[in-house]
Amino acid sequence: MVYNGLYELVVEQSIHTNVISIRPNARLGACLKGYFMSYTATSVLSKPAAQSGVQTFGRAKLADFFGDWVIYRNLEPLDKRLPGLKAASYRMGLAGDHIPRKLERDYAKAAIWLAEQAQALRKVAMPLQEVLFVGDTLLNDGTAYRNMRALSGWRGACFIGSEKMLQEPSVEIDEPDNVYLANRWSALGSWAEWALEIGLHVDARTLVIVDIDKTALGAKGRNDHVIDKARLEGIYRTMDAVLGSDFDRNAFEQQYAELNRAKYHFITEDNQDYLAYICLVLNTGLIAFDEVLQEVEKKSLDNFEQFQRWVDSRMMANVSLGEAFRQVHEAVIASVRVGDPTPFKQFRREEFISTVGHMGNLPDHSSVADLLKHEITLTQEVCELSEWLRTRNCLQLCLSDKPDEASKPNTHTSAGLAPLHKAETHRVGVSIRDQLDGLR
Repeated sequence: MVYNGLYELVVEQSIHTNVISIRPNARLGACLKGYFMSYTATSVLSKPAAQSGVQTFGRAKLADFFGDWVIYRNLEPLDKRLPGLKAASYRMGLAGDHIPRKLERDYAKAAIWLAEQAQALRKVAMPLQEVLFVGDTLLNDGTAYRNMRALSGWRGACFIGSEKMLQEPSVEIDEPDNVYLANRWSALGSWAEWALEIGLHVDARTLVIVDIDKTALGAKGRNDHVIDKARLEGIYRTMDAVLGSDFDRNAFEQQYAELNRAKYHFITEDNQDYLAYICLVLNTGLIAFDEVLQEVEKKSLDNFEQFQRWVDSRMMANVSLGEAFRQVHEAVIASVRVGDPTPFKQFRREEFISTVGHMGNLPDHSSVADLLKHEITLTQEVCELSEWLRTRNCLQLCLSDKPDEASKPNTHTSAGLAPLHKAETHRVGVSIRDQLDGLR
């Protein structure tokens, strides 16, 4: 039996379930290269794939592939020819000063509008009709992609990657939305081939959005731990600056690890600024960690703003706290009041310094293992995909929820450093160039 003109279906019955095995017909033979695929009741596709060794490919910068077509959390493009959220929110169809996050439909509205403006700047007569999305999280990136398709009516495909070397190479495809989940970044070549096979043009009418953290830089499952390490170093530098010798690192690490869990997202809102601030407060002793856990257990602590009011009331009774902490507290409160999703500016500026300090910091003769362990590297597969997409005249944007303050130098604290997208680092990964060059 042929399904959708692409696969042959074989239903195998067992005691507990029906398993629908799907083998590619001749039309997909070249794309799938003989890989076996199987759908379960959840419409999941998997296939083994060959995995060659990870190598290093010299040095490069994110800007070598995307130029200044880079947009961070505040939705203010680095290419100043493009108006950002502050100047054009009303034209984007957004109300108020709220900066939307990736999960929100307003974020997709802004992204579509910015892409259309960029297409006009390229002087391409053909309007955008397709979107390709490359990221590492099904929740954030997958939701942004789905929202963009729903609002624009464009066709599209989404790649979600996470290296899992202890597993056999496989992919899963959510067919209705064309979301392709892979446990190897080298599967980007097969994804591009598949995107063409399902009828996408991948040309001047195609918008390509690439996430930055743990996708283009520090590939998830391969190299992302160095991004996390740099963020923690930024937090430690901030804690040292605010608390000095009173900073209890062991207590911080215990409290951070506990509160950085999904069960506390109603307080932290899965926002590292909120989490770092909460842990800073706990480290001062103004509020005890056990008190927070008790309030959570009693369900009397509902959100971050309530936690801030709790801090305010304690500070009125405790005048011995240092001026550095008071300044941080007041700055965070002021930012939250105006809807700024990155209220802990000092921490994010320190994170930027730590991040670029881990880019290109090892010599060229370093082993791949050392580069992946100690350096935030460019993902070679993403670099080669970008080069191939450029030959097809696609519009490519880096769209990231990474805070601007953690991505650009600050005039007072890091003026001599290159911005993140212009910081040189090593390219590490598996070459997919031959596979891409063979596509038409």
